[in-house]
Amino acid sequence: KKMKEFIFVFLFLFTLAPAAYFYISLSEINKRTDYPGKKIATIVQKKWDDNFINKIGLVGGDEWHGGNLSYHLKSRPKWDNILESKNDILLDDNKNGFILIGDASILSKICGEIFFEIENQGVCMFGESK
Repeated sequence: KKMKEFIFVFLFLFTLAPAAYFYISLSEINKRTDYPGKKIATIVQKKWDDNFINKIGLVGGDEWHGGNLSYHLKSRPKWDNILESKNDILLDDNKNGFILIGDASILSKICGEIFFEIENQGVCMFGESK
């Protein structure tokens, strides 16, 4: 009898959790699972390929935006949170480029090369021009 009760409760919870997750994922918007990281990386990669000949070696920015961009880019560059980093930012190879993603109003003032905005973030690129 206790085994039947356990199986009933287990099956109930086993089906309830995925159903609740499915409902929440369809009904709510603006969640982290809705972040278009792959889309952003595709746009950034195309702009990079159009303007530079070297590969991306480092992505700087906060953990969410910079880390997400780094994960989805073709070359899987290193990510570094420049604002919190105590280390000097050095590329492994001087031939690699650098992307900084963050507050557009700040980056637009300090970016000396290619700058654009995407999904409320500024993107600044430094590389070897074509």
